[in-house]
Amino acid sequence: MIGAVLRRPRTFARDTRGGAAIELALGAVVLISICAICFDLYSRVRADTASARLASTMADYVSRETEPDGDDLRALGKFLYTQELKVPANLVYAITAFRRPPGDPPEPVEVLWSDASIRFGDETVTGTIAGGCARHATADGKPALPGGFDMAAGEVLIVVEVCARLTREGSLVGRFIAGEIYRLHAVPAREPDTPPSPPAYERTEGA
Repeated sequence: MIGAVLRRPRTFARDTRGGAAIELALGAVVLISICAICFDLYSRVRADTASARLASTMADYVSRETEPDGDDLRALGKFLYTQELKVPANLVYAITAFRRPPGDPPEPVEVLWSDASIRFGDETVTGTIAGGCARHATADGKPALPGGFDMAAGEVLIVVEVCARLTREGSLVGRFIAGEIYRLHAVPAREPDTPPSPPAYERTEGA
């Protein structure tokens, strides 16, 4: 009786029936998990690249008219948000026009205007994002430019900052896609019929 009981674990260990099915199920779980992670990473990279396009396109548009119509800016921002980003996100555009007055020696840079009211997504979330998106203009309208901004006397510089907080909607894993993206694109103001200027400054961050 005791011998029969002791033999049962050894018999169970040697029983390979169903082993292939278990291995297949475990392998499928691992494969599906890897595919889900890769999908989310791809979505994250795509959103980061799209945010760069949003910032550069908006900056190029504003650089041709340093006092653009607000409705036109919102329409362009919405078009870029829906057609370029294509990832569920709360997004804020912070657009600022800086000017260095003419003079010798050069005068300090001043803020002509700044606007962070173009927002898309949940109003509560975008309100929080907007509070920290305009990093180069203070709340009281003072410039806070880093040393990389080298402006000539009389030059006007358009700075567009795009802040996006990706949501878990559309994410298979709900981990890698979540987080914030920050993009900055700065170009000198230009005449409408002149070709686009190369960026004076670019910056990207992602959490």
